[in-house]
Amino acid sequence: MIGAMKQAGAALIPTLQLWKYQKRHDRLSAQDEFVGVAVQQLRRWVSSGGVVLFGTDLGAVEYDPRDEYALMAHAGMDFRQILASLTTTPAARLGESERLGRIADGFEADLTICDGDPARDVRALAAVRYTLRSGKLIYSAAG
Repeated sequence: MIGAMKQAGAALIPTLQLWKYQKRHDRLSAQDEFVGVAVQQLRRWVSSGGVVLFGTDLGAVEYDPRDEYALMAHAGMDFRQILASLTTTPAARLGESERLGRIADGFEADLTICDGDPARDVRALAAVRYTLRSGKLIYSAAG
């Protein structure tokens, strides 16, 4: 199935923590089993060179993506791959890689500053201190 998905140009948006919420009325072991299967599926997809885009099922899961980032890392994605799933990969997928997804001259100047080093702990990607869009501050954790 993975080969057919890759050949069709599919990208995977894993939403791994979804199973903790979909199975919230089940035993913890059942929740862990569903999450474990999803993590293994993502691991196989990533090891095959499959494209991963970050996304959530808002309304079905919490708004805090820390656990999702940690599960992606547990599936074998390193910091650079997780960051790419948030930045360069969606820009390329949407045909916008010439103006979005990177910090470079002529690009939109969209930038997020994290409180912590996500290369050491990928959960720091969710600890947003500031966000700039087109070079303008649109969010500050300080208020």
